[in-house]
Amino acid sequence: MDFKPAFLNGIVQEEVYVEQPEGFEDSANRDHVYKLKKALYGLKQAPRVWYERLTIYLLKNGYVRGGVDSTLFIKRKKN
Repeated sequence: MDFKPAFLNGIVQEEVYVEQPEGFEDSANRDHVYKLKKALYGLKQAPRVWYERLTIYLLKNGYVRGGVDSTLFIKRKKN
């Protein structure tokens, strides 16, 4: 599966600030920066915060981590 907007759904826990994007500057406050609440493409924390959010969801929904590979999640169906 490919989740194209996946990285945009990660919640950033630490304080991350970004400059105003070119073309979207606030002319009254050119020196202001934005504090991120969610991840952005290109943010170095984006893969990690998405993985953390996905992990919480999977564990709450009956999946268990693989014994050898902790990035593998397994859900067994009862017959």
